[in-house]
Amino acid sequence: MPSFHAGFLDHNGVDIVGYTVEHKLKNRLYGYYNFGLPSIAAAGISYYFDYYNNGLVATVGVGIGSVAYSSLLYQIRISDKHVVKIGAGYTTSIVYTGIYPAVSYEMRFK
Repeated sequence: MPSFHAGFLDHNGVDIVGYTVEHKLKNRLYGYYNFGLPSIAAAGISYYFDYYNNGLVATVGVGIGSVAYSSLLYQIRISDKHVVKIGAGYTTSIVYTGIYPAVSYEMRFK
């Protein structure tokens, strides 16, 4: 499922704005790839307690700007295609290594 996101910082690539495509792998488990700024590109796996409603989301991934990262967030569904995610993550990147805040808005296209 493709989506556009904006925030500080998005959990799927530790970026401010970008485009993500998620593919369901198993029940609650999604693989994804992400293109964004400033982190350029990333890929990883997300575990959703409930993809279509409110609930926890855990993510691990690797990328160009953020070499390795993980996050734990709470997803709040605003409407059918609009979601806000709030939480925190840990990254090892070119510029920064440590904990980062994760607050983002996501508009899903399907």
